[in-house]
Amino acid sequence: MIRNDEEGLGGWIVVYVIGSIPLLTIYSMGLSGWFFEYPVGLMLAIFVLLAVPLLLVLRKSPKAPRWNIAALWIMAALMILRSISVILFPMSSDDAPPLRGDELLAVVQPLGVIVAVALGWALVWTRYFRNSVRVRSTFRQKTSCSG
Repeated sequence: MIRNDEEGLGGWIVVYVIGSIPLLTIYSMGLSGWFFEYPVGLMLAIFVLLAVPLLLVLRKSPKAPRWNIAALWIMAALMILRSISVILFPMSSDDAPPLRGDELLAVVQPLGVIVAVALGWALVWTRYFRNSVRVRSTFRQKTSCSG
């Protein structure tokens, strides 16, 4: 039996799927806290929605690369917007004074890390999905033979 190492769910595709799960958890927490006080049900619903492109990978859908690239960049953009909203519109009581310099720095640093990771993750995996021989072999369109 000949094994084709350039096809199937192995190598970096597995790293992508497993590595995406903690990021999707962080993204779902951030998005659920945008307007509400981080309700668990909303976090879970957002996580499931964000995980759909990963399910396409696991099912070897020919649309998986395109959907995952789109999801990567949508999430990076949403994390940028979410981070900006935290800085510009901090959720505090109406009587609380605006954030001071040291408080602002304490908020900006972790947000900057989240944005940098989201952008880096999107850049690396977009390149992989577009250039990988394994991705082309695994997710190629199935052609029907009539005849």
